[in-house]
Amino acid sequence: MHYLSADGIQPVEFGLDWAFRLGTLRYQRFDGQPVVHVSPVEWDLDPRIIRQAAYDRFYVEIPPPDPSLLSFQFAPQAFPGTPFYDYPSSTPAPSSAQWLMKKINGADQVWISLRDAKLSRRQVAEFADQGRMGVIAEFADSSDRLMHLGRTPNPQPGKRQGFRPYTSGFSTALAVTTMALMIAAGTVGAYTDHTWLIFVVLIIGLPLMVFSVRWMSLVPRSVRARWLAAGFDGSRSVRVHPDVFGFTSELVAQIAASRDYFYTAWDRKPNGQPTEMVFVRADAGTSGGTGMKDRTSDGMT
Repeated sequence: MHYLSADGIQPVEFGLDWAFRLGTLRYQRFDGQPVVHVSPVEWDLDPRIIRQAAYDRFYVEIPPPDPSLLSFQFAPQAFPGTPFYDYPSSTPAPSSAQWLMKKINGADQVWISLRDAKLSRRQVAEFADQGRMGVIAEFADSSDRLMHLGRTPNPQPGKRQGFRPYTSGFSTALAVTTMALMIAAGTVGAYTDHTWLIFVVLIIGLPLMVFSVRWMSLVPRSVRARWLAAGFDGSRSVRVHPDVFGFTSELVAQIAASRDYFYTAWDRKPNGQPTEMVFVRADAGTSGGTGMKDRTSDGMT
């Protein structure tokens, strides 16, 4: 049986409605609130799957108030390691504070990676308040915490048009184009008197090739988070390669779920190697269970 697991998000084989129910439960119910009660009958999910989803989101089972329910308490301290990233900073560095305030000033909403900001969760929230922004949502695992700040409680993502440098297709096209130019230049240099082109390929072309493959890693994580969220723009389905953005599949799935997109499967190469995560948008009324569409992971500590 497959389910969304912190040990590696696995393919869902029981249809979209099942995936929507599980995704809604996992990310919009087990979202950091202190206690969660779940009815297996209402959600139409096997109790084992519910328990696994709760465990994956750092909840421990507690005695329920009613035999028909399963009850869980949020207890990340009961799990080994550090479930949720927070930058270890007691006093904010002036440069970090200036960086954050510069991003906040004049913006309606911003995305902040704590690894970029070099500020703690509490410090980012305090500076946001000073800039008259609130924390709309947070998405965290042990690798990073992404904070969405805005001046309105629930800004609606618009459908982005035009040039999208954050897509995996763009990255592939950039690498292929760079390689084609290198081959062309090398061929011209080898079969003409312009042998200097071969040295250009070796001195400039190879670094450009490396850059074309790794350029996204040079983009700040805060910008990558904004690009990632922008990809969930209302289309029926969205494909995301986590490695392109440099975020874990768990963080990608959390951001997707906040936009009502739920993971369904990995798109794989013929040899079985996973390439992209495929997310499908839940239509109104498709998902079962108790609706928590306005909650995200902003309660996580």
